[in-house]
Amino acid sequence: MAFRDRQYQTAGGTVIGRLPSGVRPSDLNIVLITLDTTRADRLGAYGFPETVTPELDRLAREGVLFERAVTAAPLTLPAHSSLFTAKYPPHHGVRDNGGFFLDARETTLAQRLKAHGFRTGGFVGAYVLDRSWGISQGFDTYFDDFDLSKYESPSLGEVERPGNDVADHALAWLETVRSFRFFCWIHFYDAHSPYNPPEPYQTRFARRPYLGEIAFVDSQVGRIRSFLETHGLLDRTVIVAVGDHGESLGDHGESTHGFFVYDSVLRVPLLMRTPYDALRARRVTDLVRSVDVAPTLLDLLAIPFDGRIDGQSVVPAMTGPTRDMGLVGYAEAVYPRYHFGWGDLRSLTEGRFKYIDAPRPELYDLVQDPGETRNIYADRRPLADRMAASLQSMDSARDEGPKPKVDLDPDARVRLAALGYVGTFAGGPSRGPQRLADPKDKIDVFNLLVDAREKLHDANASERGLATLRQLVATDPEVIDAWVMLGNQYAHRHEFNRALDALRRALALKPDYDLAVFNLAGVYRAIGRDEEALLGYRRLLALDPRNAQAHQLVAQILVDRRTLDEAEKELQVALDLQPAMAAARNTLGALRLKQGDLDSGEREIRAALSQNPDLRLAHFNLALAAERRNDLNTAIAEYKKEIDSHPGSYMAEFNLGKVFETLGKVSEEEDAFRAAVNSNPAFAEGHLFLAKLRLDRGDLHEAVQLARRGIELNPEAEFAPLGHFVIADAYTRQGRGADASREAAEGRRLAARVKVH
Repeated sequence: MAFRDRQYQTAGGTVIGRLPSGVRPSDLNIVLITLDTTRADRLGAYGFPETVTPELDRLAREGVLFERAVTAAPLTLPAHSSLFTAKYPPHHGVRDNGGFFLDARETTLAQRLKAHGFRTGGFVGAYVLDRSWGISQGFDTYFDDFDLSKYESPSLGEVERPGNDVADHALAWLETVRSFRFFCWIHFYDAHSPYNPPEPYQTRFARRPYLGEIAFVDSQVGRIRSFLETHGLLDRTVIVAVGDHGESLGDHGESTHGFFVYDSVLRVPLLMRTPYDALRARRVTDLVRSVDVAPTLLDLLAIPFDGRIDGQSVVPAMTGPTRDMGLVGYAEAVYPRYHFGWGDLRSLTEGRFKYIDAPRPELYDLVQDPGETRNIYADRRPLADRMAASLQSMDSARDEGPKPKVDLDPDARVRLAALGYVGTFAGGPSRGPQRLADPKDKIDVFNLLVDAREKLHDANASERGLATLRQLVATDPEVIDAWVMLGNQYAHRHEFNRALDALRRALALKPDYDLAVFNLAGVYRAIGRDEEALLGYRRLLALDPRNAQAHQLVAQILVDRRTLDEAEKELQVALDLQPAMAAARNTLGALRLKQGDLDSGEREIRAALSQNPDLRLAHFNLALAAERRNDLNTAIAEYKKEIDSHPGSYMAEFNLGKVFETLGKVSEEEDAFRAAVNSNPAFAEGHLFLAKLRLDRGDLHEAVQLARRGIELNPEAEFAPLGHFVIADAYTRQGRGADASREAAEGRRLAARVKVH
């Protein structure tokens, strides 16, 4: 390869060598690959003895490998926020996955590059990096497009897509921008638990699926490199591969990550391949931080990095003249506090020593004890105290960023509290005099939760997973996430009263837990208590105004209530936040149907289906449109599609029963109504209609039972009078005149009340 004679310098003045002929610093592109949940020591380039990552190892040979790169947090969203802003979590304000947002006042790497003429594209593999968390700032194209509507009770970690899908979209975008200067960020989530690599990696790594996931991701990295090479872009592109955090894999008793701040989760791979001839086959032994990546990239491209940040360019260490930059690494794990109510952890790595601020502090010599197995805090107390003081100074200067303001009227507060939506937005993990449990003492409880989660993902082990959760809350009833998971499981099993109780318990422990608020509202919606659901979704929007799904669900309830103008405003907000949100497009179609514009409504619904062929309620809405056209055969077909695609869709089953009623198909009508109440035993209206049908067929005993159950489920509902009239009719036929008169009178009273309202 021919190189220019000219030696180039960084923005900071460091000489970094020559570029290939015809290439200048102003021509260079950036491809940033983030490897979720990837330990450095599982890559061959870092000494792993097996050939698992040939593509990443090749990048290391052709570029710069950083032996001691550490992340700022063992969680995806805080770690990526630090990567893009060059700030630590206390300074950019994102402390946890979910419930925190990267503020628009922060300046990201993408924004800085866009300001210098780059086309910017981001492609992510997990909902935890969805644009709603603010991480998409500066990207012209941002591929997230996660459909949460198919999840009954979503949790952040469950919503993901495989690496080949991420790579497909990234490569398609690169094809469109390859004649321009570009910044492409590609995030691979596959190595995150549960580990389930595709073939042939599943077979090859049958007993070590974590390695299989990493090997699969490596193959996708190879696809990206191959594209750049094929299109003549490799010699004008800086490629960076960096882990957001590692995985404990049993070290210190932790099976996954997020709980501790040992190097199992903080030390990450960091590889940089650049076109500069002087930056080939180099290894940097000095400590570097994830917050240094953005300023280093800008420095390599001779772009000044202005503003107050925690990171700095490490180009001097890459080129060789500076061997030790004296950098200090900060990291934190607030997960134990936010999700369990235990103490949070912070660490400071300086030279060979690492201090961990915990209820029982820890100090390690990483040279003599790289596995962090011997706590020397008592032996080196003056050093530990000095490092603790450095952490304290970070606390005094920290800026967590603005939190959403909860602004609810007093009446709404009372109703919310009565329903389980307790409290107001709580603050961060303050470190006051209250002594909280040390996570080291609670690792068995944490692993019990991880074990339960893994069992619940396995259809053959879900019952054992539920039993594990019950055991956990019996052992430690203050584990917040255990109550949330328990509530989700009960909701999935349609044990809705238990689900409500569990989610209320979670919110009693952490009133600002957005996921618990969301799922509690979802349970109320599932049992037809839309007023309570609406209150819950509005409570969630007070905590998280950018939650597009909450706006869409509010709109869905408002459409059902025919409050159409307000619903349309909510849908517009949802689509502004998530332009590709198929569920919002589908709800907009339902709104148009309510407005009487069948053509427009069907167009919106079919557009939503083209975005997501498995979209919940799309065929349901097409069935409604067919009913309005009096095309009952099409309506039946669409309701059946909805039921086949989403078993347990009780409203589709119920509406199907009403269509059969219109057609006089009594047996099919009864089957559909029974399916509806079996799918949702808390569905009051279904019980009442089935009661009327059983009365008409002469089964007085079951008619009374069903009617009683329907009334008990929702005594003040619109159709509650029907239940009393069914019972009155049955009593009349049984010769119980006085009882019949009493039930009929109650039915008339409720009917009059419904009419007034």
